[in-house]
Amino acid sequence: MIIGEALLARIRCVFAVLLLIAYSQTAFCCDSSMLELLTGASSQESVTAKLLVISSKMQVTAATAQAFNHAAAEKMHHEAMESWLYVASQITSNPPGQAATDPDFHSVIVQISRELGNIRQQIARRELDNVHDRLEMCVTRMSLLAAMINGHHRMIYFLRLELAVLNLRPVISLFEPVRESIIASDFLSMLAGAGLQKFQPAKERVNSLKKFFVVLRDSATSDQKRFSTASLTGYLSFYHEFMELKKLLLSEKYFNS
Repeated sequence: MIIGEALLARIRCVFAVLLLIAYSQTAFCCDSSMLELLTGASSQESVTAKLLVISSKMQVTAATAQAFNHAAAEKMHHEAMESWLYVASQITSNPPGQAATDPDFHSVIVQISRELGNIRQQIARRELDNVHDRLEMCVTRMSLLAAMINGHHRMIYFLRLELAVLNLRPVISLFEPVRESIIASDFLSMLAGAGLQKFQPAKERVNSLKKFFVVLRDSATSDQKRFSTASLTGYLSFYHEFMELKKLLLSEKYFNS
């Protein structure tokens, strides 16, 4: 009976992991919708358009990595990284638009460059498991750069919120640091600071998102040595709710004003 219960618990955990992988393949992943909105929106159109092209290359890399197509992923990532390094050198020496006054602009450039380098090494080792997730964060940071360049404060707040959500993704091999990040996260204060509660069409989603985060945090707090099924599925629900909020904001033209 004891063996049976242990086996059942293990099966549930494996199922949750598979669910987490499957969900990441279908739900609003590597989304460049913010970049698309900014393209052509200002005098910084040229830089934003270049960032969108690089973002598209990253999306293709992510898709080929998910399909475990090593050769295609390696080739496309090389193209994306080459293009990025060229653009990064230009905007680092001469920040366009309103980026010059943003104190975090250069640090985001460094984060993207460092992460793309790490992903290149990972692909070279044929370790493709979480390449998609890491590129998803790069695409979000790319969108954040474009928002900084265009001085789009609503988008900046939201993209920082999105990065916070992605940083809380339960990575099985990094249990302790990710668990601590979930427990110590200031997500709720960031959400309040973004001012989304004031946007009437999003009010219900924002309240729901708060509840999902609390459930995830409480579950992770109780975990010992590995993420429980409740925490893995709790993150899925939290992530899904956030992406539904994003979808709603886009459909209601929240970022167009």
